[in-house]
Amino acid sequence: MKARYIDLEGGTVEEVLTKFLEENSLELKDIRYKVLRFPVGEQKAKVRIFLDTEDFDILDEISREFLHRLGVKGSVDIDVDEEGRYYVNFDIQELDSTLIGNRGRTLKALNYLLKSIVNKRKPTIKVNFDIAHYRRRRIGRAINKAKALLQIMKQQGKEEIVYDAPIMPEEVQHVKKFLKSYGYTLERLRIRDKSIRSKTGEPVYIIKPIGK
Repeated sequence: MKARYIDLEGGTVEEVLTKFLEENSLELKDIRYKVLRFPVGEQKAKVRIFLDTEDFDILDEISREFLHRLGVKGSVDIDVDEEGRYYVNFDIQELDSTLIGNRGRTLKALNYLLKSIVNKRKPTIKVNFDIAHYRRRRIGRAINKAKALLQIMKQQGKEEIVYDAPIMPEEVQHVKKFLKSYGYTLERLRIRDKSIRSKTGEPVYIIKPIGK
């Protein structure tokens, strides 16, 4: 897969950018970048330079139009992972909780809407939208919960354990990816092929060895 970005280090952010521009015969207006780390003490500055400016520009334009339509001021942060999937986060302090909604339901609807708009412009762009890093924070908590349960399993000598916390479908995929590296997976709890649900109506999951 074609690389979507490169991370460069240098004494200062300006030094990193200047060196890249000179080596590639470019001007600052020709590139899109994100400062990952400012120089502190012995640590050098670290800058991520996006190599696909077309995708970046499309996402930036749609995101800023979204803020304009809402009639609010806010910041837009765009990043991309090694698999080429973009992550766009909005920080709109006065509306963050409203746009997230109860258990992220409003955010889920907004994500679907914005992704549809992006796909009309360029279907090959893979992107997820977030508000105040809500989705990313939930994924982090879900993985930390799985880590804690693995530790309990190890201490108690168990092969399986109930994942006793509410978890959304998107989070399940990330937890499964994490558990796979330890030889485990996350599966819906079923009895006689019937899915078990919690008192609040959510699916109940268990952590168990892969293949068992």
